[in-house]
Amino acid sequence: MLNNLNNLMQAILQNGWDYSMIIIYLAAVLAIGLYCSRGNKTAEKYLMAGRQLPFFAVGMACVMALLSSVSLVMVPGEIYNNGLTLFLVQNTLVTVLSIPCYLLFTRFYFRLGSFTPYEYLEYRYDKTVRGVIAAAVFYTRTMYLGMVIYTTAKIFEASFHWSPLFSILLVGVFAIFYTFKGGATAVIWTDVLQFVVLFGTFAAVIFILCYKIDGGAVAAVSTAFAQGKGAPQFHDPDFYKITPYVRLLFFLMVWNGIMGPLTTACSDQIIIQRLLSTKNWKEGFKAQCVSTGFSAIFTLALWFVGLAVFTYYHQNPDSAIQAGAGDKAFFHFVATELPTPIPGLFIAGMLAAIMSTLSSGMNSMATIWLKEFHVTFINKKLDASGEVRISKLATLWIGIFVIVFGVLLEYSGKYLKQSVAEVQTLFIIFGTAILPAFLFAVLSKRANSKLIWGFCIYAFGERIANNVWYALSRPAVAAWNADPSVGFGWGGKLPFDWYVYIWIILGVAFAVPYFVKTIRDRWYGKLSGLTACFCFGVLQSMLIWYIYSNVYVKDIPLERSFAFALPIDYIIAFIVLQFCPIQPKEKYQGLTLSTLNEPILQKK
Repeated sequence: MLNNLNNLMQAILQNGWDYSMIIIYLAAVLAIGLYCSRGNKTAEKYLMAGRQLPFFAVGMACVMALLSSVSLVMVPGEIYNNGLTLFLVQNTLVTVLSIPCYLLFTRFYFRLGSFTPYEYLEYRYDKTVRGVIAAAVFYTRTMYLGMVIYTTAKIFEASFHWSPLFSILLVGVFAIFYTFKGGATAVIWTDVLQFVVLFGTFAAVIFILCYKIDGGAVAAVSTAFAQGKGAPQFHDPDFYKITPYVRLLFFLMVWNGIMGPLTTACSDQIIIQRLLSTKNWKEGFKAQCVSTGFSAIFTLALWFVGLAVFTYYHQNPDSAIQAGAGDKAFFHFVATELPTPIPGLFIAGMLAAIMSTLSSGMNSMATIWLKEFHVTFINKKLDASGEVRISKLATLWIGIFVIVFGVLLEYSGKYLKQSVAEVQTLFIIFGTAILPAFLFAVLSKRANSKLIWGFCIYAFGERIANNVWYALSRPAVAAWNADPSVGFGWGGKLPFDWYVYIWIILGVAFAVPYFVKTIRDRWYGKLSGLTACFCFGVLQSMLIWYIYSNVYVKDIPLERSFAFALPIDYIIAFIVLQFCPIQPKEKYQGLTLSTLNEPILQKK
């Protein structure tokens, strides 16, 4: 740490203008945070800014929350390494579906005056479903914040040669401080400042990139496409297969491109909390339109940057940028090829994205903690000042956890030699259970808590087994490439014996008691049924592993693609839903699309 501080002081002396831009930006953000800390006397003011924010500010804040450092590192890095294909389908679908998805879900949250979208689930199901889905989102989004702070280390390692640990601590502590002090008002208005800084500096960097590339913007794209960094997979027959041994697959990318905006619109507290900070759903709709428009523009800019940076280093080879180093290439260009003070301005822009996502994430997760856990399970009689106090403490502890998790991700990424696009797959193990709870609730009068609980546990088991397959097969293939004498290991054919048998036996054994009427409704009967769902979820993944490995593994071991996931669990759940009984009227009236204009019968 002392060496990092010494290096920092030397860098400040050598690059005074660059660091001056960063210091000025940080000071401005800190000033906004301190100014907005006044008047935060209630949880609604601290967490929701009093629900009086203008739509244009909220729209900009949504853009900044979505355009995190994960995007800024992952998108150019993935394009530099592997081309545009991963984002071409998914980003396009996200843009097209964002506004319809808002209309599908968010109007219900405004009708209920919610702090969180999970309040809606209690109306449609019960408190247990509300709690488990809130916990799943809390886990998933907190892991995502760890990804954000992890990619922060990538940025500063490439740009200023700071150690990952130093970068994570520096950015994390600063974000905690101003979010802790200012609450939602500070988060939104600093997001507006950060929006201006990021877009302005990014435009300047793109202009210089085009200037330095022989042939300008046209050559930046055409050269990259000629070198296979466009979308060559669209001409490859394997791209249209359904196999875990091809890195990217068209039909699964389409599926993920549809699921992504649906999940964000129904359950992402970071975005939804911003939209709910406007006066009503129509103002929120305007904010969503602003967010969608600017996000589309910035998505195209990120695509161009990935292609242009590849072209620049193709024309001007640099020994510091080796094969597979796409996560660092863009920031290496900024640090080494741009004149002072533009690198400082650009890093200020990166800080804008990082601070925005961290602050909005911590503020939103503090809301979930207060409304979904603390008030429900710990202290139901908190007064206004107590709610603000708990919200601030939650912000602090969530921020500390995010810092620690970011450090763990740094070491995980090194162990598996993953890109940012891949490392996140190991930690988002509970996310598949979230969307069906909301989607079934909005679309069907038959949605019920038993189905959601079963799906949740089933998907949890499935995802764990998938991650084990990925985590074991990848190093096995790397070991074989280094020394074939070690054998195929987990990259070879999976035997059917106990790797599959055990989950059949366990699944059936735990399922049988649940179907005994005298046991089914007792706690141990329910626990037995849920355990069976977990075992069958694991079994599904193990069967897929067994079938594919025995069909495809021939002369060399194969590693599972990080992006492979079949929607079998969704198909099963939709089939089961059709056989469920219609729920009591008070469970769905005014709370489904078909009854949207009818009065809500339940009162909280």
